[in-house]
This record gives sequence, C-alpha cells and structure tokens, in this order.
Amino acid sequence: MSGPEPQSIQKQAAVSKIEAWVREALEAEGPRAHGWLHTDRVRRNILALAPAEGVDPFLAELAALIHDVGRTRPGPEEQHGARSAAMAAPILKDLLLSNDEQEDVLHAVRWHNSGRRDTPLLCVLRDADMLDALGAIGIMRAFMSKGHLPAYDPNNPFAKGNTNWPTVSASDQVLGQIEFYHWLNTNTARNMAEERFTFMKVFVAQIRHELKE
Repeated sequence: MSGPEPQSIQKQAAVSKIEAWVREALEAEGPRAHGWLHTDRVRRNILALAPAEGVDPFLAELAALIHDVGRTRPGPEEQHGARSAAMAAPILKDLLLSNDEQEDVLHAVRWHNSGRRDTPLLCVLRDADMLDALGAIGIMRAFMSKGHLPAYDPNNPFAKGNTNWPTVSASDQVLGQIEFYHWLNTNTARNMAEERFTFMKVFVAQIRHELKE
C-alpha cells in the first residue's frame, strides 16, 4: 500500500508552517474576538465551501489562516487585510506555490474585508469569514468584540433598523452582523448560513420580548 504523494506531504507541511506562525502571532495578543479560535473556525468554514465552489482547498486554507494576522499590527481596522497580506508575502515565497498562486492568496487576504468579489478564492474567503459572524457563534463574537460598550440602549433596546456603524452598543453589532447573511457571495454559504440566520432572528425577537416584560 503506497503512502501519501510527495506533493500532498509538502502541502501539509506548508499548512502546518503557516498555522504555527499565525497561531503564535494571534495568541500572543490574548483572548479576542478575532483571535486564533476565530481563524480556526474560518478555516473550517472555507474547507467546506472551497470544494463546492471549485476553489483549491489548499489555497483556501492558507488564505483563511492568514486573513486576520494583520490585526496583530497597529493600524486602521479597514486596512487589516492589507496588513495581513504584507506580513504573509515573505513567508508564502518559501512555500510550494507558483507566483500566480501566491498572488491569488494574497489578493483574497488583502481584500477580504472589502466589498470586492473579483476572484473565486476571495468570494469563499469573505463567505467563510462572514459565516463566523452568524448564529450563536456570531452572537458570542459580537459581545466579545464590543464588551467595552453598553450591551444595549435601555431606552430603545435592540431597536429595529438600529445598525449603527461605528457601533455605540453591542446590540448594534449583533443587528449589523445579522445583515451579513444578505452579503454572502455563494449559494453554498447561504445554505450553510440559513440555520444561523434564523437563530439570530429568534434570539433578537426573544431578547426584545424579555426586555419589554
């Protein structure tokens, strides 16, 4: 019985190298909403999405691992994708990637937090990331990321249409993240998100009810 193909072993080694680098960088920052656990969940999401959408799972996994490492460097929130790509570029040069593959990964990482959808890898990376903002996990992340803000406006808690950006309460974050469902690029992601989207709507309806009792 033959063992794994040499290229498969090289790809596994490449993933392990990137994972170790990213995990060390993110865990050094301490617990956070966009820390290692988030990155690992996005990795799992993209490995479910990529084959269904005709995207190379190896490149998809690399992009998912790298996508938020730039959050460990100071700078504007909207530029963290660009910082992630800049940090990863030298490391990708040492991996089993062609120049086109390197650029495909870096392009997806660079623009994953934008509205662009000009490559299949970028689309699945954005979807994998947005999926993690939905459902019970999404609610958990919303309150983690906005723990420094009031949970809600006591005069108008979880108000419909109240999706302030930047947020002024954690409830704004929850309501804003629900809308991510409508921004998903692929049918595969929408199918995966349906139950999560429904759960969030039920949660919001229940908390509105409890706060008005």
